[in-house]
Amino acid sequence: MRRLVTQFMTEADRNAIRDAVRAAEAKTSAEIVPMIVGASDSYPKAQLACALTVGLVCAVLACLACGTRNMWVFLAFFGVFALLAFQAAKRLPALLRPFVSPARASHETLQAAQAAFFSQGLTRTRERNALLVYVSVFERLVFLLPDTGLAGKFDARELDAAAAALSAGIRGGRPAEAIAAAVAGLAQSLAAAFPPREDDVNEIKDLILF
Repeated sequence: MRRLVTQFMTEADRNAIRDAVRAAEAKTSAEIVPMIVGASDSYPKAQLACALTVGLVCAVLACLACGTRNMWVFLAFFGVFALLAFQAAKRLPALLRPFVSPARASHETLQAAQAAFFSQGLTRTRERNALLVYVSVFERLVFLLPDTGLAGKFDARELDAAAAALSAGIRGGRPAEAIAAAVAGLAQSLAAAFPPREDDVNEIKDLILF
């Protein structure tokens, strides 16, 4: 579902986010890292559930349209429609999304965000002061994950409020503006605890896309 990222924001949007990160990191030595992913999981069980449901419904309708109750005809219709639905579910997020529960989406997205935090090297900053802004397009979810060096620097409610504001901006169709605003607000909160350093270097990419 990588194409979801290109549909989610334009190249100009991405450049605007990178500019926002650079401006934010001029105010603080902390690393603020937006990461945009198409989806946090492929959801194979949801794909199977979609295939079975669509296959069953379409097979019944096809048999009714043909005026037949033949079991073998039904199974043939079911197999064809289920296979088509299974392939379509891999390519059409709108078809797959109803088969992914909110709890499952939240669980998979949080796990993916935590895994990305380590795989993208956010734990390897000099002061352990990286903050991941993780946005998963398919699930329409946002998670903000701070490293250990930021412990006690943020009130949990402040992070929750920032995540909620970011989610609202994305739902409102303003993803780049919402992410840039979130980055600026987070930098403002971090500036006192982690002011800019003369020898500061950019330790992580300004924007990560998957």
